[in-house]
Amino acid sequence: MESTISLFRHLYDHLPPLFPDEVKQKMSHALNHLENDQTITLEEVEDTMIEFGIEAWPWNQAYKEFLALAESKVGEHFLLPKLSASLQQKYHDFKVYGGTLRDLHSGNPAQFFTSEERGEVCAALVDMQLELRVYVDHEVKGMERSRYLKRVGEFKDLLENIEQTLEHLRNLANTEQDHPTLADEIRARVRSFEHSLCLLGPELNYDAICQSADFFKERKLHLSHMKGIHVPTEVDFYTQMD
Repeated sequence: MESTISLFRHLYDHLPPLFPDEVKQKMSHALNHLENDQTITLEEVEDTMIEFGIEAWPWNQAYKEFLALAESKVGEHFLLPKLSASLQQKYHDFKVYGGTLRDLHSGNPAQFFTSEERGEVCAALVDMQLELRVYVDHEVKGMERSRYLKRVGEFKDLLENIEQTLEHLRNLANTEQDHPTLADEIRARVRSFEHSLCLLGPELNYDAICQSADFFKERKLHLSHMKGIHVPTEVDFYTQMD
């Protein structure tokens, strides 16, 4: 449970620029309560984090896009001065062989650099990310403000579609009477999607959400078919003999 609260603290401490103050204040109050209430349960912690994580999701998604765009444009400007001259040259060689700045985050070029060089690159990437955040914060509060807020609004529209789909799945689970295990599967899937909206799970897969209703309809047909297979067939031998 402490790790979940720590994730909630991380979510709060890294809220994107222009996030609504009134929501941030409510989030701060909720976080303070969770950190000091010894009777709180894990489910209650997750429910609270999901509630505020959903509020923050459109802002986080828009901010991540602006960060990624800034990295592609000016990331090297922040990265290269943090590398030694020899490592700068090796990074240029890495690019000649088809490597990119984005590849450095993935760990794929591990064999290209020595362990000492990888340590230097990792430290430089951390510093680069910090400087990029300062750069992007300045941009979205200034010249890119309207475009940033527009993108937040677009993610809010997408979130509305996601929440409608999740509500539909909850209704499927609540009305499922033939297969209780299927209802449990649906609820577990909804919970996993909720986790993905607030750092408790992997990156949200929008296509998976859209396909879930059809998946569970097929799952119900399959379970019903399998249930029929296991029903013994009664044969009236006396009637057949007549």
